Amino acid sequence: MEIEGIVERKVFSSGEFGVFILKTDGEEVKVSGPLGHLQEGERVILRGKWKVGPYGREFSVEEVVSRSIGALEKFIASSPVKGIGKATARKIVERFGEDTVRVILEEPEKLKEVFGVSEKKAEALHRFFVEAGREREALIFLLGLGLPSKVARKIIERYGSEAPRVVKANPYRLALEFSGIGFSRADTVARRLGFPANSPARAAAAAHYFLEKEASAGHTYMFKEELLSRIISLGIDREKAEEGLRNPIFYFSDDRVALKKYFLWEAEIAERLLERKEASFLPLEDLSGVFEEVAGSFEIELDPEQRRAVASALSSRLMLISGGPGTGKTTIIRFIGTIARASGLRIKFAAPTGRAARRLTEATGFPASTIHRLLEFDPETNTFKRDEIRPLNLDFLVLDEVSMVDAWLFRAVLRALPLGARLLLVGDKDQLPSVGPGNVLADIISSGLFPLVVLKRIYRQREGSLIAINAQRINNGLLPFVEKGGEFEFFTATDYLQKLISLATLEVPRRLNLPPLTTEIQVLSPMYKGILGVDNLNKVLQERLNPGGRRFKVGGRVFRIGDKVMQTVNNYYKEVFNGEIGRVEDGGDGELWVDFYGEKVLYTQEDAEELTLAYAVSVHKAQGSEYTAVIMPLVKHHWIMLQRNLLYTAVTRARRYVGLVGDFEALKQAVKNNQPLLRRTWLGLLLREAFP
Repeated sequence: MEIEGIVERKVFSSGEFGVFILKTDGEEVKVSGPLGHLQEGERVILRGKWKVGPYGREFSVEEVVSRSIGALEKFIASSPVKGIGKATARKIVERFGEDTVRVILEEPEKLKEVFGVSEKKAEALHRFFVEAGREREALIFLLGLGLPSKVARKIIERYGSEAPRVVKANPYRLALEFSGIGFSRADTVARRLGFPANSPARAAAAAHYFLEKEASAGHTYMFKEELLSRIISLGIDREKAEEGLRNPIFYFSDDRVALKKYFLWEAEIAERLLERKEASFLPLEDLSGVFEEVAGSFEIELDPEQRRAVASALSSRLMLISGGPGTGKTTIIRFIGTIARASGLRIKFAAPTGRAARRLTEATGFPASTIHRLLEFDPETNTFKRDEIRPLNLDFLVLDEVSMVDAWLFRAVLRALPLGARLLLVGDKDQLPSVGPGNVLADIISSGLFPLVVLKRIYRQREGSLIAINAQRINNGLLPFVEKGGEFEFFTATDYLQKLISLATLEVPRRLNLPPLTTEIQVLSPMYKGILGVDNLNKVLQERLNPGGRRFKVGGRVFRIGDKVMQTVNNYYKEVFNGEIGRVEDGGDGELWVDFYGEKVLYTQEDAEELTLAYAVSVHKAQGSEYTAVIMPLVKHHWIMLQRNLLYTAVTRARRYVGLVGDFEALKQAVKNNQPLLRRTWLGLLLREAFP
């Protein structure tokens, strides 16, 4: 049976269980069950049965059917009518109660009885309710489940007025079908609907959550027993957990489980790579004359290894070059580009981010673009216009900084690249891998299926030579050479924070003749938390470097004119990518302008949340960037992150200066620790299975 009433007061609640006093038809009734989410003053419809407990008669709740009044307040507050927020919405509902919807639709003039509601606001709210039409009740239902307005509207866009039926049948569909609705939120909705905790649907949603969490760390599968263990820890028995894993969104192979989409990405990459392997040689006319002519125009002479790399790149459908800073990667790219153009080959250059593409252009003299622009990415559909149906019109593609390229993006490259075209992959295999899932460069190299040249000799003899030497030493497990007053320094101090601040704001700018507030001097940190973490360093450096910047608020965030800021996600509309750093040029009235490398980009209330302060950034966010100077703390507090590839990546971001501040033991640990978390990916397995 069902009862309806207003939540009078809370007696007890713990987690999802709660005991409340419900006022219904003038009578106070004790109700108990999955009610921990209720709030006083809400009108609810409860389904269950009467029972007599140790404290008398009470209603045992099996399901919360509706929370219409509380949800109605949220619905009214979500309207675009200016001046009607949460407080006014509550006053309207308190004034008209169950009659609220009818009053708004049929007698909107009565709304003026509520303080703060003008005739204009009443009319606007009336129009909002009329336009919502059939979907109004569905939206109120979803808001009543605690879903944010934006999320609820996404659900309505897909399911329309059928949303309540769909969600009631299986609330865990929300986690599987909508980005931004994770397992935790779907689980909360399910509890509010009285959905059983021990169910295959819950198990499938939990598995999806755990696999996506692993994907955020770069992995594309989990071992089955580990995944089952995590699901069972949520109170789901093994039988239901295994039944949940039989959902078609998952892929199984022996003892491994993956989200099918990630497996399909890497399976397609493997298939297309093997297709190139089978037809790897490309006959070319004798280029010896062109080769010598180009070599004569270069300021340095290629050694035998570099010549072999050039010849292999020109004759292979896929070839790889890896090496650290100063080892001649850029020289080889310039040489290959010059020969290719002299030979009439249509060659293009690309990199995963805008900043990496700009660096490639500056270093080689050839125009380079982002991979997304090359493939004509369409943000509306999240697809590329260039693919196997409309392939790239070229003979040769050079991709730089491939260590940053994840499986999704590399699959798109291979789809759009004609089989007859050459592909040169250039990157540093010892840097941190891509932020997205996959380990493309390392997997292809470890397969041994394609020509590979690893450059080790350091050619850079001028600026940054010690940085290049030390990067190589770190990579070989040796402590770097440090020199006081030189380009690679290590500082111990009684106050690490103050020494780091002094370096960033006074000492290094003075030495390099750079303004203190510049994007050329970058503080990096291995972690976000702690005194020497990214978050605190940003606060301290902002106060030191930009104390007088005019403050203004956009999208709930406070910025200052002159602030260094970083884009935290790829924004393809603005063509600003994750990790790019700019300066706030102007702002006010809910918007701000940021200068990224000479191009001013507008941010509004909606997208300002994509920005964060960048006086200090994480080493991961610095991938693909290059700065004149890098300053970084290395302390025992960062122990868990002190890994060789992280230190190596940080050091290789600098051109002229590296300043490390901290414990020498922490430096030794970072150099010694060559056991970074290995990525679990399908690509390496598939390539090894094809050629064991």
